[in-house]
Amino acid sequence: MRLKVIFLLIAPLIFGFNAGQGDNKRKPVDESKEIIALIKKAFNNVTYRLSEEESEWREAKIGLPLSDGNELRTGSKSLAVVIFKDGSGLLRVRENSILHIYGASEDRKLNKDAFIQRGMIGFDVNKQSEGEEFRFTTPTVVASIRGTNGFLEFDEDSTFTMSLESGMADLSFRGPQGGTGQLNQGNTVVITPEGNFQFRSQNQEDMNKINLSKQAAVKKIYIETDEGTIEIEYYAPEE
Repeated sequence: MRLKVIFLLIAPLIFGFNAGQGDNKRKPVDESKEIIALIKKAFNNVTYRLSEEESEWREAKIGLPLSDGNELRTGSKSLAVVIFKDGSGLLRVRENSILHIYGASEDRKLNKDAFIQRGMIGFDVNKQSEGEEFRFTTPTVVASIRGTNGFLEFDEDSTFTMSLESGMADLSFRGPQGGTGQLNQGNTVVITPEGNFQFRSQNQEDMNKINLSKQAAVKKIYIETDEGTIEIEYYAPEE
């Protein structure tokens, strides 16, 4: 009975992954826009569309170029890893998230803006060149970062959470009352929908989320049963 319960829990993950391996046709891209980033990894249910004006979400594949205004969406038990073309950073888009990619080149510098509509993003961002900018934006907060790694989470109730393992971030609230703050390594900030900044030292929950946000390698284990072999796929830290 226990094996049967385990199988029922993992079956959607296994079947969803296998179903996504079929269609290898090249998907549409907007060739009129500059490429900002590429999809390095797409696990399970990962889709994209060229802009908010499009109603159709298409299956995202490894190597898909992302241009200014493109959107990426992950479903349940899904993951996407995005790398920027200039080598400035890597984003791990966790399950049930929507990410918009924006960027523009100016004087050989690429300014980048990752808009998180909802969900959780793990990030590793290198120190930017002088005059370059890397921002995370949500409906309520803008975070300008430099040489940092950690996670950002934007909940359905519009609560913003960011925790940094290294580096720093300048934060500004987008509401009419404004508000700014600076987040340093080893700390976490929670910004409420009303614009209240709540800073704290990282606690165990924050560190657990940072570790979770780093898990991007898909591992497999096999369990032999009387009814056959069960294949389980799970995330692990990248090697």
